Formats: sequence, structure tokens, C-alpha cells
Amino acid sequence: MIPALMLLALLSGGTAWKDFSDWFSREGTPGAPAEVLKSYAGRLKAQGVPEPEIAGRIKEVQEHLTENLREALALHFNRIYTWDEAKFSRAPSALVVKVASLRTPGRALDIAMGQGRNAVWLAQAGWSVSGYDISSEALGQANSAAEKAGVKLETRLASHDEYDLGASQWDLIVMSYAFTKLSDTAYMRKVRDSLKPGGVLLVEGFNGGRMPEPNMILKAFLDYRILLFEDLPDLAEWGGTKAPLLRMALEKP
Repeated sequence: MIPALMLLALLSGGTAWKDFSDWFSREGTPGAPAEVLKSYAGRLKAQGVPEPEIAGRIKEVQEHLTENLREALALHFNRIYTWDEAKFSRAPSALVVKVASLRTPGRALDIAMGQGRNAVWLAQAGWSVSGYDISSEALGQANSAAEKAGVKLETRLASHDEYDLGASQWDLIVMSYAFTKLSDTAYMRKVRDSLKPGGVLLVEGFNGGRMPEPNMILKAFLDYRILLFEDLPDLAEWGGTKAPLLRMALEKP
């Protein structure tokens, strides 16, 4: 026998998810899933939806989020890039400007490029820039910014798993608040393999907390020439709050 809530979802054709995603795209406040769902439940209650139905809809949305993580992430970041109150820097990263200004322009890849703040600056500085992001809204803004600046970007809508990094083809790779896991050794090996010898990887973002052993992150990148390493609290360019941040400039031998 099909459970009642599952039957409701089948009959409605995912109506709860569609209603939720439409609401979140227009009015939602990005945040932790639990807080977003609490806000959505409050909206349903204000509309006079009975408590049992609210619980059923929330359950359907939770299941959809769990089973369709890529779609959920795209929804989250699309909303951030259309949210008037979003707090992230529109200026190029100081790390990118500092290091890239000292290099001969070549081919650059901007991982999780967002609205193109770094990609556009690099293109203006003479780099041939490619980039990808999971957010179609971010890429639209990046392409518009590039057109306004009179430069070209090669952009692709893709997740980290979907984008083919290639082999030995990049002179510079930027991972600025890209929300990749440095502990994902398989992915980080692909990143390293995609760099040309002498190419540079720039990493900056949130430090996830205390490591099991001192200098664990630093030790993980000793197969690079370490040009810069910083692990200090600072004002985050994503979120606009003070937080433990990690910044690295790594050159592939």
C-alpha cells in the first residue's frame, strides 16, 4: 500500500516542491535549510493551510531537497544572486589581483565563478578566461558584466562534478569562495592535473574549523611550491562577516 503522503505527492505531481521553489525564488531568504523550511511553513500557516497539510508539504519538500541536491543548490544560489540583501563583494579578490598581476597572462579558469567579479577583472588584464557555476543567474550576471566591460568570457552552467577540468591546460585556476572541499583528494587531484607546469592555483574561503593536527591543510599541498599561505580571521568577501579564512597561492612545479 502506498503511504498517504507519498500518494498525495504522486497525485499532485510535486505541487509542494513547485510551490516552495516558486516562493523561495521570489521571496525566500537564503540560509540553513531548517530556517528556510520554517519560514515556508509560516507562510503556509498565514495562508490558512491546515497543520497536517503543512507537515505533508514540508516532508515532500525535504525529500525533494535530499534527492535532488544539485537542483537545491542551484535554487539556493540563484536566489542569492537575485536577493537585494545579499552580502558578497562585487570587486575582484585582492588575492587574485595581487598574484595575477605578477604573472604573464595566459589561460585562466574561475571555478564557481559567481557573478564574474574575478573573471571579468582577469579578462581585462589580458587573460583568456573560462569559468563555470551551478547558478544560471550568476552566469547571466557574469556575461552581462563582461559585455559591459568589453571583454569575452567562456562560461558554462555546471557543477563541480560536471565540469571537465582537462589536463595541463590552465596557467591560473581561481577557487575563490568556491565551496569545494579541500579534503576531497580526488577532486583536488583533478585540479592539480589540469594546471600546466608553472601554473598557479589560488584558493580562498572559509576555514572549516580546527584541524585534527597542526598544519594539516598546509601539509596537503606540499607537492606545490607554496607562494602564499594565510590562515587568519578576516572580513569574508562572501557574507560580509568576520570569520576564519584561508588564503593560498600554489604553483605547480
